[in-house]
Amino acid sequence: MSQVTRITAGQLIGEGDWIAVTEICRVCRIDAGAVHELAELGLVSPRGSAPAEWEFPASVLPRLRVVARLMRDLGVNASGAALAVELLEMRNELERRIRELERLVTERR
Repeated sequence: MSQVTRITAGQLIGEGDWIAVTEICRVCRIDAGAVHELAELGLVSPRGSAPAEWEFPASVLPRLRVVARLMRDLGVNASGAALAVELLEMRNELERRIRELERLVTERR
């Protein structure tokens, strides 16, 4: 069974770790209402029966940090930030695929 992790300065967390919503809010500097809205939009998938008890996989931290910065620094609403993050991730995936295809083409020459 995985444990819920409290993040401290310099602590390494693994992909299998789960983080409480209160820690997500503290680390990402985002309010719980925004996290709830992002979960409703399907950007993140918590476990737990009530929003106050939600836990998230550690793998969502980078995604939530970007969303939080968009919302906090640029005033983007949750829907816009979720869309922007999804588009950025799609762009990154396409760039990765292009690099892989370029590598394969170069190897065949």
